[in-house]
Amino acid sequence: MTQALIPLYCLTGFVGSGKTTVLLSILKQYPQKKIGVIFTEPAAYIKESDDISIECLESGSLKCTCEEEALPQALTYMRQCQPEMVFVEISGLSDPIHIKKILEKEENANALRRYDIQGIICLVDADNFMEQIQSVEMVKHQLSHCNMAVINKADLVSPELLSALQANIRRINPDCEIASCSFGGFNLVLLEHEMQSVAAEEEECAKDAPTPDSIVLSCTHRLEKQKVIQFIEHFVPDTYRIKGFCLFETGWNQIDVVGSHINFTPCMPHSSSRLIFISKIGHALSDALSEYWDQVFDLPMQLHD
Repeated sequence: MTQALIPLYCLTGFVGSGKTTVLLSILKQYPQKKIGVIFTEPAAYIKESDDISIECLESGSLKCTCEEEALPQALTYMRQCQPEMVFVEISGLSDPIHIKKILEKEENANALRRYDIQGIICLVDADNFMEQIQSVEMVKHQLSHCNMAVINKADLVSPELLSALQANIRRINPDCEIASCSFGGFNLVLLEHEMQSVAAEEEECAKDAPTPDSIVLSCTHRLEKQKVIQFIEHFVPDTYRIKGFCLFETGWNQIDVVGSHINFTPCMPHSSSRLIFISKIGHALSDALSEYWDQVFDLPMQLHD
């Protein structure tokens, strides 16, 4: 008896577009279905269980040869877990064309032999899209290579702006299907749609385009929550997103910042506090982080790319 193929979806979108929230919505709507989730960066909100198998790729860019080998290996592992469908959540700073090329490589055919590749779904942040499309080439590139664009956080914008967003997406990608959702409430009917095939351009138009710098700050000491809030708020104007986890007086908290909204969620302990800043001003943010840290905290910390 021939085994049914496993539907495989790739989920992309710029940082803060709500990819993990959408994944959580999908998982909650399929409580009885065994779903595999592969992340290209550490997952904070989704935990492995009998119904969720997680394989995390250590790097989010998937550009180097060693990183390209990681996705087929993860798919091979996931196949052994016998999921009914699999999602690959691609880092918000990653170029989706690299994922497409990995999936199309002849040497990866064995890893993919049980999968039915459905396409790339690109999440769009309705509240920040107009600013991002003007300043971040990766946003345009992610949209141009997707099979379906889903405008998330549609509740935050007016009907007129929503129409303008749809028109902008259509100019970038005339062929993809366009849908919208609010609060990450992804409509499962969309997964049943036959996604329009989008031909990849031979030239990688984002190859030489600058991508936002990702700067990591780590500290092994317990931090005062109010000082962390002060520190984060100072850099909101210069960042697309800030996320991470910190040890406060009351314990460990996950931190997620999109725009000016700072969200704290209790989380499992880590070896050190860690904040990731997605910079609008390039690596110049490093010096500013270091200087302001010294003003706010009298503690050692480390910065690295």
